[in-house]
Amino acid sequence: MTAPRLEVRSLSKTFAGVTVLKDAHLQVQAGEVHALIGQNGSGKSTLIKLISGVYRADHGGEVFVDGERIGTPVDPGRLHDEGLAFVHQDLGLIPDLSVRENVRVGRHSTTRFTGWINKGKDAKAVREALEFLGLGHISPDAKVGSLRPSERVGVAIARALQERQLGSGVVVFDESSRAIPHESLDDFYDMIRLLTSQGTGVVIVSHNLNEVLQIADRVTALRNGRVVEMGLSTADLDEAALTKLVLGHYGELDDFQAAMPADIRDGGIELRGISGGRIRTVSTVVKRGEVVGFTGSVDSGLSSLAPLIAGAVSGRGAIVVDHSELPLESASIRKALRAGIAYIPQDRHGQGLATGLTVEENVTLPHLHRRGKPWWTGLGWQKSETEAVLKAFEVTPPNRHAVVATFSGGNQQKVLMGKWLLGGPTALVLDDPTQAVDVGARSAVLRATRQAAVDGAAVVLCSSEVDDLAAVCDRVLVLEEGKVLLELERPFTADDILSAIFHDSEGSDR
Repeated sequence: MTAPRLEVRSLSKTFAGVTVLKDAHLQVQAGEVHALIGQNGSGKSTLIKLISGVYRADHGGEVFVDGERIGTPVDPGRLHDEGLAFVHQDLGLIPDLSVRENVRVGRHSTTRFTGWINKGKDAKAVREALEFLGLGHISPDAKVGSLRPSERVGVAIARALQERQLGSGVVVFDESSRAIPHESLDDFYDMIRLLTSQGTGVVIVSHNLNEVLQIADRVTALRNGRVVEMGLSTADLDEAALTKLVLGHYGELDDFQAAMPADIRDGGIELRGISGGRIRTVSTVVKRGEVVGFTGSVDSGLSSLAPLIAGAVSGRGAIVVDHSELPLESASIRKALRAGIAYIPQDRHGQGLATGLTVEENVTLPHLHRRGKPWWTGLGWQKSETEAVLKAFEVTPPNRHAVVATFSGGNQQKVLMGKWLLGGPTALVLDDPTQAVDVGARSAVLRATRQAAVDGAAVVLCSSEVDDLAAVCDRVLVLEEGKVLLELERPFTADDILSAIFHDSEGSDR
């Protein structure tokens, strides 16, 4: 029998006496797409880091590529020669450098006597790799920053494939689809199918269960540091079955709106003809005690709305919070915070959390001016309120002194939610808060979103996840070309929201 493209046997990893991965096995066959799924903290990232040489495995584990045993720890410098290639979430590209420079970094052709880079030879190698991917129109001298998203993904794949025999080895896509706009995903999937059609094995690590069902042939699931199922055919699975693999039970979203009905009160947040970015004009009122969702297609302007409301970008029009007006021409996050607007940004690492600080420092920092003194910040309240956040959100591990960067993505999102809900905001603005979190954390985030309304906040949820919107919202406003196309009121389902997004104002399907 032909050896698997990639085979992992009995890989384990222990940190400071705590086993985070135990006896992991994986087999990826020639010409297949194999998905790796699991909650944050399940062991997926640890397994990938062991295979890529970032971590050294405990004694006894083995990794094989095309039947050849490669040493552990894997030497990152020899990954390409060993038949392994990795395309990470951020793609690892430098926008200001050319395609040739990005693709050939670390593998430049050099002249025999001077050692200078042979740009002509490098350009030829890049053209060959790009032509294989159907991207022969891209010039090796083009700046990566000038390319479309799908083309940038192609450059990252070309770098992984260069100087390799077609059909050999394995390419691992570690949450790579997160860097790709929805409209470019089909191009990405086509490139994956092209690789597998030649016989290359492909591994995708993904939180998106629909994506797994769409692109993967087989799936391996991890839970609590162990492989619970290996190599199941996706032909026999649906999203509910995948959720059960990840959680250990079926994880359909609760109807949080029904469980915690709206208690509408005076005050809240009003959007008065706001515009900016791709938002042309939006007006509505969100009362205290209700959750109002905004959604729309990729080109609807949805991605511009939450930062606009939160004062993260300037615009036109005004935001009124409990009768206090904030003109957007002079907006700032500082002014929005003083008015009582809390913002959960989409980018929790770059904009939401100081990942190098502890949980306690992140949770309490925005509240020092309110709880502390000029000469003393106070320790007791910081300890008690951080511990209350850890308990309420079931953050794991529940250690207030732990550095946030050491937590899984789902637990980081819980910390971010707790950080702002601790202050009891007048208005809470959330921008795709369940993006790239596991299904367990997703439920906790949505429950907290609804609870914020019950506690008296006016909640604005901007999301492309129709299931999230159906679970927590009292109303949903659908955007089209930067304007509100229509408004849905209870009762509605996720299918109703989806139908509204892809239905034009004249009533004809697109």
